[in-house]
Amino acid sequence: MSGENNLEIIAEIGVNHNGKLSLAKKLINIAKKSGATAVKFQTYITDNFVLKKAKKVKYQITNSKKKETHYEMLKKLELKKKDFMIIKDYCKKKSIEFISTPYDPESVDTLEKINVKRYKVASADIDDYLLHKKISNTNKKVIISTGMSTLKDIKRTVKLYKKKNITLLHCVSSYPCELNHSYIARIKKLKNIFKLPVGFSDHTVSYEPAIMAYAAGARVFEKHITLSNKMDGPDHKASLNPKNFAIYVRKLKTAEKIYGDFQDKLLSVEKNMKSTSSKSITLIRDLKCGDKIKIEDIAMKRPGHGLKGFFIPKIIGKKIKKNMRANTQIKQKDFI
Repeated sequence: MSGENNLEIIAEIGVNHNGKLSLAKKLINIAKKSGATAVKFQTYITDNFVLKKAKKVKYQITNSKKKETHYEMLKKLELKKKDFMIIKDYCKKKSIEFISTPYDPESVDTLEKINVKRYKVASADIDDYLLHKKISNTNKKVIISTGMSTLKDIKRTVKLYKKKNITLLHCVSSYPCELNHSYIARIKKLKNIFKLPVGFSDHTVSYEPAIMAYAAGARVFEKHITLSNKMDGPDHKASLNPKNFAIYVRKLKTAEKIYGDFQDKLLSVEKNMKSTSSKSITLIRDLKCGDKIKIEDIAMKRPGHGLKGFFIPKIIGKKIKKNMRANTQIKQKDFI
């Protein structure tokens, strides 16, 4: 879907729907209105990938109910299989791409049944061989987050896929991520090593890392979105509310305009400036027809309506066709 310089902004809804379809639709509406190009959900069957005794990680304890287990937290946020068809159809109606992260092989089957076009794999699953094999066998495009992974981990995973299908996302798995942990330098390293499109899964609650990531070569951005940072749930506090998400999208689109595409020619806004402010070869004394140009006969003066300075070696010693007065700017046609 994305070209080398096409900006993609994926609104990560994840589990911020709190298990409710109505809330999922509201978040899709906000993402579309804000200018996101896609929304991303999480598709999973809790019993397939979490033990009931698994504990929550630190940020989940801070951001959601204290007493529940990791299993209990995910179970209450789990959507039904049929919900994803409803969500995908709603995305189609709103003209925004539906993407999801499966966390277990059976959830890949669920997404295949509704013909998802692209998959996303979470950083936590960089070494889930069974999941990667299942997704790679679909031959569909995949976005792989690289948080909590070394280059060795990433190389091992990339080998399971056709390279043309992969986009890597630089990611720091901290929610929220402190600015000094953003590690944007890794984006260029990933691009240079893997020769793949690289994006940024942004867990900061700021705008600057995304702008720097764009300058470093990221073109696919993933950012959590929520209706309110005060809602109960693991990811709401590390997400952007509707107002701030819209600002995030605007800033990235401005960065895209500022960065531009390389063209080996003058911009239209420069042409008038160059015509006036550049210099041309100019006579500083009167010459008669047949006189030979000497270096002491000329100087470089504005505007730039005559021959440019690099023509000087070519015209020294040449005869002029007609009488010419001082302060005349020389052109090619003035020589015999």
